[in-house]
Formats: sequence, C-alpha cells, structure tokens
Amino acid sequence: MTQIELRGVQKFFGAVQVIKDLNLRIEDNEFIVLLGQSGCGKTTTLRAIAGLETIDEGDILIDGQAVQHLKCSDRDIAMVFQSFSLYPHMTVYENIAFPLRATRMNRADTDSAVREVAKVLRITELLDRRPSALSGGDMQRVAIGRALVRRPKAMLMDEPIGALDAKLREEMRAEIKRLHIKQGSTTIYVTHDQIEAMSLADRIVIMHEGVLQQVGSPEEVYAHPANLFVAQFVGSPVMNIASATVAEEKGKAAVTVEGAPQGFAFPQQLLGSLNGSAGRKLSLGVRPEGLVVAHEAADGFLPAEAHIIEPLGSYDIVDLKFGEQMLRARTRSGFVAKPGDRVFARIDPAQAHFFDTESGQSLGVRL
Repeated sequence: MTQIELRGVQKFFGAVQVIKDLNLRIEDNEFIVLLGQSGCGKTTTLRAIAGLETIDEGDILIDGQAVQHLKCSDRDIAMVFQSFSLYPHMTVYENIAFPLRATRMNRADTDSAVREVAKVLRITELLDRRPSALSGGDMQRVAIGRALVRRPKAMLMDEPIGALDAKLREEMRAEIKRLHIKQGSTTIYVTHDQIEAMSLADRIVIMHEGVLQQVGSPEEVYAHPANLFVAQFVGSPVMNIASATVAEEKGKAAVTVEGAPQGFAFPQQLLGSLNGSAGRKLSLGVRPEGLVVAHEAADGFLPAEAHIIEPLGSYDIVDLKFGEQMLRARTRSGFVAKPGDRVFARIDPAQAHFFDTESGQSLGVRL
C-alpha cells in the first residue's frame, strides 16, 4: 500500500509562487498524470514529492508519514527523467543493476532482479549491449528498468517519452500502461501532452500557473470541464468557445453566439437552468463533435459556409462560418466536399457547456 498526499503545499522561487495551496490525494496503485503547460508547476510538484525540491509550506505524506523533511534517499521513491541518463560505459545489465549494487545486494539476488525486470520490459536480449547501440525507446525502457528494479514505493515520471518520435511515443505509451497494470505501482506522471494524459491516467490533475484546476478521470475532464481553461486545454481540436446570449423564442431557448445572425435552438429547460445567471456574461462551449452537420435544411439547423477543411483520415475537421462567427465541426471523411460549400448545422444540447465569462467557471448546466 502506497498512498501519497499533498496538503496545502506552497512553493516559491524568490518572489514567484510556482505552487499555490496544492491539495491532492493519490491512492495506492493509482496512475496519476499531472497535466499542464510549461511553467505551470507540475514538474516542481513532482520534484517536491521526490525530495529534489524543498517546499515552503504544507505537508507531503507517504503512507501517512510526513516526508517533506526527509532526504530523497529516505523516501523510497524512484524517478524517471525525460533525458535517459544512462551510464554510457556500462552495459544495459550493469545500468539496471547499479541501484542494487549501491545497496550491496548479493550477486545472485541482483542477477535475479535484473533479469526479472528485463523480462517485464522485453529487453532481455539487450542486456549485453551498451546505450550507444540502443534506440531511443529501448534506452527509455532501460531507464525505467533501473528505477523499477529496487521495487520503490512509487514511480515518478517526468515527461519520460517527450524526446521520442511520434511512433515511438505511441509504442511507449502502451508499454508504460502495460507495465503499470502488471506491476501495480503507484505512479505519478508529468506531461504537457493531453494525448498521453488521456490514454494513461486513472485520474488527470490539471494545473495552470501553480493552481490545481480540476482532478478527474479522462472522461470527466473531457466531458465536464470545470472551467474555460480546462475546456480549451483538453481535447484536440480544442472546444469551440464563443460569447453567447440566451433568450426565449417560440417556447424554446435560443442561444445566439456573438457574430451569428440567428440563435441555435435549445430545450426550454435551459432557461430554468440559467435562471440564476441572469445578467452574467456567458460563454458557450461546444466540442467539434457536438456540432451536427447536414447537407439539407431541417428544423433547428442554421445555414453555414464551409471554410478550411482538415482531412484527418477517418474524419474531417471543418471550419463553419455562421455570419461573423467561426465554429469547428467534426464530420465523417469527405462529408463536406470543398471550402465554400453551403451546409446546415445545429448544436447538440447534450454536448453544450455554459461558463461564466468573467470567472471562467462552468455553470454546471446539463441538458
């Protein structure tokens, strides 16, 4: 059992506060991903857990014991960095065995542990090679093996596959997930890549300017973003966001986005849901798949002109212009033939999000 908890953690670099009152609990065997832009405090948080950075206020607990005053070596945590940091004069076997030899483990136990980890990582045939003879993906496997071999309480990973090419990153994502399931270790993974976060995490911790924005499963942060930052940071392409007004029209709610000549039809239920938001500046959010596109006019569909079309294989992303407002829609491949075509679109109310424009917070409307 390895639980990690951060309580009221604060960290300053001079006058700059990089972690602001961070509270987070990580359960045993959980795979947590810290996601955010460069400079948001995610790597500093990871290094503070590892003991590589001191904190100015708060507590870091591992299995209920405060460890913020303990040295790295006393926390029993392993860390994998973006740079492979292998010893070039040692073989793969010697690199993996190094942490065990440093603790004076006997030769037979060391050999057994190294070969067991190599088998799990599928690098048994590479044990006699030196790092210079390995691919980037294999070098990162060796770095992970060196961290795993001593069976730490938790694994910390700081963008471990960020330096690899796209194909290798895809392969390593699958390897890291498989390894986590097999080993069952508590893992904290730092990345700015939302694809890595969505594919790997049990829960995603989204940070911005040192402040925790939202914690939830990949499905939760994608489908129910807590604020405008999360809405526009998670998802590719990003969520459409536009200033909007809501009014009653012919017994229904009409949502008019800024620059559009007409309003999108919504159920009257929306008016009741937004009753407490009268007078607030609202922002409408809708992901590209939340725009339903058709070739023929139909009730609730507004005319639009297709602009840029991005073919992405199994689907297209199409920029649609409603008056002066541009919204992006996801369609099946080739559905819109060319830029300039006239189509019709509506917003699926179940996939619409409403935010307070000034605070950025979600209004929690569910239709």
